[in-house]
Amino acid sequence: MAIKSVELNNLQNKIEIINDNINNIEKYFNKKYFDCIVTNPPYQKNNTGLKSENEKHLISRHEIKCTLEDIIFKSYKVLKDKGEFYMVHRPERLADIMYLMKQYKIEPKELRMVYSKYEEKPNLILIKGVKNAKEFLQVHKPLIIYRENNIYTDEVLEIYGKKEKNKC
Repeated sequence: MAIKSVELNNLQNKIEIINDNINNIEKYFNKKYFDCIVTNPPYQKNNTGLKSENEKHLISRHEIKCTLEDIIFKSYKVLKDKGEFYMVHRPERLADIMYLMKQYKIEPKELRMVYSKYEEKPNLILIKGVKNAKEFLQVHKPLIIYRENNIYTDEVLEIYGKKEKNKC
């Protein structure tokens, strides 16, 4: 899917997709190589949740080939000092994420909860960490995706470039 996305956006000369386990990342990149890492890892621990019969879905949703700890530890290894780490994950894993980020010296700096609708509980978190940074966590206002009648909120429309930002 990533290769197809690169091709559809004519980015073949700018982006190379490496399809391998994150535990092999040092085979491709030196330590302290990246300024920034963005990750959307499998959300479920291996022994939890409903498991798909489809192997690709199983691997993408459950910690089969790598764990949350693998992702954070390997990110620490290849991030430059003060490099930024961005993750999309589930709120129920927040304690694990924060613990592992601090354990591997990626200091949590920003946190935002994402809600499908205002009256529902959050279904995603967006978290930013910085390698070897000082402590200070900023918690942002929630991102609400839909208003009533499943219409995108103004903020989501701005994110998608469908609405101009208020210039006042």
